[in-house]
Amino acid sequence: MKRFFLGILALTTFLVSSYGGPVESTYQPAQSYQSAEQWYRDREWNFDLFGIYAFTAHPYRDDRFLGVDHAWDGSLDANFMFSRYLGIGLEGYGLAADDALGQASGNLIFRYPIPNSRIAPYAYAGGGALFNRSELDDLVDRRFRHSHHHDDTQGMGQFGAGIELRLTPNFGIINDFSWNVVNGDKNDFGVVRSGLRFAF
Repeated sequence: MKRFFLGILALTTFLVSSYGGPVESTYQPAQSYQSAEQWYRDREWNFDLFGIYAFTAHPYRDDRFLGVDHAWDGSLDANFMFSRYLGIGLEGYGLAADDALGQASGNLIFRYPIPNSRIAPYAYAGGGALFNRSELDDLVDRRFRHSHHHDDTQGMGQFGAGIELRLTPNFGIINDFSWNVVNGDKNDFGVVRSGLRFAF
């Protein structure tokens, strides 16, 4: 998943530099989708596949959820854009952290397709729940270490922003960053995502 994440990020950088500018206008009535209005429909479904990287706001020994400073894994999203600029979405991801962490959330999405281009910046905010099953080590002395598992579910809020590049009206590449606010003053963490979008 780490290679997938880094590969999509590198591909996005290359494609944005190649396709990010205005689309050249040529008189081709049969291919009128060159405008932003056709790259991004007024109403559409989006299904996303991400590679993700997470990092804690504080050292992992102070964090009760991730248990590590950095974690990698994957994410799935399903969004419905009920207008060109607004939509709602469901998101879920897992993290290979100290043991296992899962997330499920709902978001309100604002998207702005840039006129005469394939690019659409977007922002989102929402909330949901984190499901954590982690292993904790209690170091009694240098010879004995006691481990035990605990299950914990907490509410969370998140907000983020990203950019989408449509390669066709039905397929694109997306990259975004979100900040996840969790119960407690030392449990927040950031998530960077790179992935593929399928639009219908």
